[in-house]
Amino acid sequence: MHVKIEQQLLAELSRRNIDLLTHFAEANPPAVDVLVGLVLSHRPKLAERASWVLEKLSERNPGLLNDSLPRLIDNLKQIPSSSTRRTLAKVLSLHTLPEACEGPVLDFCLTLLEDPKEPVAVKANCMSLVFQLLPKYPELKNELFLLIEDQLPYQSVGFASRYKVLQKKYRSVLR
Repeated sequence: MHVKIEQQLLAELSRRNIDLLTHFAEANPPAVDVLVGLVLSHRPKLAERASWVLEKLSERNPGLLNDSLPRLIDNLKQIPSSSTRRTLAKVLSLHTLPEACEGPVLDFCLTLLEDPKEPVAVKANCMSLVFQLLPKYPELKNELFLLIEDQLPYQSVGFASRYKVLQKKYRSVLR
């Protein structure tokens, strides 16, 4: 199964192919472990494409990834591709994280938010993920806001827009 999934990921870069692999994984749950392994491989093209399948799976059938979340989270810091980090931050935001994984996810996201070399798309998805966890960890609010506001003059309009949208969305919870 591993070789077939790998071959299919490399065969074509298209929405149709990602959808095909998503449907395959939904019908064959062991394929999820294969996809997670490919995401965690140090093969950027495969990792990126496999992460896109995990994103679609998370949108369509998030329960399929529940058992794989701790493995993904334990290895977040070893992912070399910013594209894969961006997609995984989105994937994680589509799930209710196991409580034991929340600390490592917060650490990962705050580290990327702080990194001046990290692309804005990664930072935006990390920002969304941290905001989702803030109601549970309100003591991080001031640190997060300071971290983001210090970067506003140097980031894109999209970064600032995401911040404003998230502030409005979570305003009542973060008072």
